[in-house]
Amino acid sequence: MMQLDDESMKRYLAEGYLTIQTDFPADFHRRIWEQADRTFEAEGNPGNDIYPRVKELGEVLDHPSVRAALTGVLGPDYIVHPHRHCHQTPPGKDGQSNHKDSYEDDENVRHHRSRWAMAFYYPQDVDEAIGPTAVTPGSQYFLESESLDALEELKLCGPAGTVTIVHYDVWHRATPNQTDQNRYMMKFLFCRKAEPTWPAWNLVTSSGGSFSRHPAICRHLWDWNRGDDQVEAVKIDPEEAADLEAELVDGSEPERIDASYALGEAGEVGRLLESLRRQTTLKLGLNLERQHTNAAQVDAVYGLTVAGSAAVPALTDLLQDSEWPIRAACADILGNIGRPAASAVSALTESLSDGSEWVRRNAAEALGTLTAANAVSALIGSLSDESVRVRHNALLSLLKIGGPAAPAAAELRRALEDENQYVRALSRQTLRAIDKL
Repeated sequence: MMQLDDESMKRYLAEGYLTIQTDFPADFHRRIWEQADRTFEAEGNPGNDIYPRVKELGEVLDHPSVRAALTGVLGPDYIVHPHRHCHQTPPGKDGQSNHKDSYEDDENVRHHRSRWAMAFYYPQDVDEAIGPTAVTPGSQYFLESESLDALEELKLCGPAGTVTIVHYDVWHRATPNQTDQNRYMMKFLFCRKAEPTWPAWNLVTSSGGSFSRHPAICRHLWDWNRGDDQVEAVKIDPEEAADLEAELVDGSEPERIDASYALGEAGEVGRLLESLRRQTTLKLGLNLERQHTNAAQVDAVYGLTVAGSAAVPALTDLLQDSEWPIRAACADILGNIGRPAASAVSALTESLSDGSEWVRRNAAEALGTLTAANAVSALIGSLSDESVRVRHNALLSLLKIGGPAAPAAAELRRALEDENQYVRALSRQTLRAIDKL
């Protein structure tokens, strides 16, 4: 089986993208372009239905090089999410502003670990004039546009058949089309099914060596992607820890992230929890005001995730905190910690009945990341939750759990009639996964 090599994996972690060239004949891509052009002319943008309209797109996603790249960054058996989109940039159209994509009908915390990715496919030759998609390499770990000032944009040019795999949170935009042709880019969304227990690429150098940028983040993600989620605390003196805690409050976003990682690596759970409470209070209004933003989006999340098992008991206890934003943040972090948080499954299951939608939503997602088969009954109950975010994440979790989710079949069939298109589509995928469709 074709696999990524170490250098490709390092580049993805540092830069947030990998570009692949498929080897289909030129007329294969021309047919896809023509089918897309006819579809847009006849009915406008078909949205998610571009896939059944242009059936050859399935062959692009199944290309060995594409599968190797997606397997390397998301592990085997990754999930092809039902969202996909064909972006048309007609002649003379202006470019987009730089942005991160929203999670469809959901608001995930923007995490650094590789659990979501996108693929951009060009069915025609793309140069700078026709309006290529531009990415900002290294931007996937930042939320604030000011943090991009030191980074340079890269236009993804290439011949027909070019596919670029990007970290879901990379900043990107369409650039202006200065030609007389329609430019098409087909976008697909994928998510990790299971936490990494071994490297899903051709690992040669276990340490990963040096990284071109974000060394603290990339070292951690390299280890996590190769299945090493046990952290041995690095001792620091109290004065250094106090300085890092202050930087986590007052620094720029890159400084805050580095401080959070350093505190996590040092096992400074108490300081990180104090920062979590402070940041959650300070940022709650802004997080709720922003579109596509989870209430738990705070910098302390990164350090507590890095601290791993050392943070699990305190985070589990805080699922009973009197303040719902703290409960929501702790549910999210326990899920992001992954396998070392297995002892929290029972408490997270109870959180599915929390009075806060955000707590329920984050707990539903966490239980899937933890592949919590003993939470299936509670997740079945969440399929009738009033919140589409909760239903969506309960379904994704049942899909990740797979075979043990078979008792959900009756509720999944009812969910095929849900008002939300992604709930319906994920119900269908889950029924197929448990062989009950």
